[in-house]
Amino acid sequence: MGDDAPLMMHIHGHGSFVGPPVADVKAIKAEVSRYTRIHFRRANRFVLIALAGACRCVQGHDPAPATAIYLTTENGNLGDTETVLNQIFHKHEFPMPYNFINTMSNTASFYVAQSLGLPGRNVTFSSKQLSFERGLELAFCDMAMGGIQSALIGGADEACFSRDQFEAKFQLPYGQYEMVEGSSWLLLRRTAQGALGALRPPATFESAAAAAAWIGRQALPDTVHLSYGILPNAADRETIGQALADAVPMDYIAERGYFDSATACGVTHFLEQGATGCLVHVNKDFRDQLVLLVVEKY
Repeated sequence: MGDDAPLMMHIHGHGSFVGPPVADVKAIKAEVSRYTRIHFRRANRFVLIALAGACRCVQGHDPAPATAIYLTTENGNLGDTETVLNQIFHKHEFPMPYNFINTMSNTASFYVAQSLGLPGRNVTFSSKQLSFERGLELAFCDMAMGGIQSALIGGADEACFSRDQFEAKFQLPYGQYEMVEGSSWLLLRRTAQGALGALRPPATFESAAAAAAWIGRQALPDTVHLSYGILPNAADRETIGQALADAVPMDYIAERGYFDSATACGVTHFLEQGATGCLVHVNKDFRDQLVLLVVEKY
């Protein structure tokens, strides 16, 4: 990525629905019903948490019908997938049709489109540990090519309940984090008029040193907030922290809890706060690729 003035997508709305898992999804249905009259009788947990965040994001806005939807997720519909696997392998039964259909996680983006009346481009996207960032790259590409003028992009995931799976995956203590679930969304447009902020394209690096060198070449506001995903280690943080020595730390995972769409939550958390300036968010995957997001707030 070059160091010239980058393409920007302007943030016109943001919203999130994030919190501890509830035992009865009726509570989430009640939240969704505040924003839409459509009755989602058979919507499952994953669909409902995606809907709740998206509806909060567009509240007070009037997204154009051609607004594209990009739903990013690390795990998709965990609940129904687990149910179907249990029916097949433990009970030795054919899966129930409703459970089987709902293992297709892209039904959630359909429900978002239906509830908001958006018949435009509709994509569900996943990429290990960097789903939100890679989804943004696709949205930037589509916008740069003129395929879209506005986009609704979010990250949605259910909470992780398995201590063993979490610790095997991340090599981190499960008890150190509050496990939450939810979705966080941005309404993005090409036009700057009336925008709340702006988002630069994600920048990918093979090392923290390369990321720090890139940061040193950027024109950033006087006030910079710095946050990290779950995988950047102490060495990564020290190297990048030296390049942003005056940055204000923002530990949104400690404040909001962890779920696998944490980056999306971090961005909306910054936008929801009273702070001004910009956010530099640093995330990492298991191949040691680092991805930086720069989010400016007006």
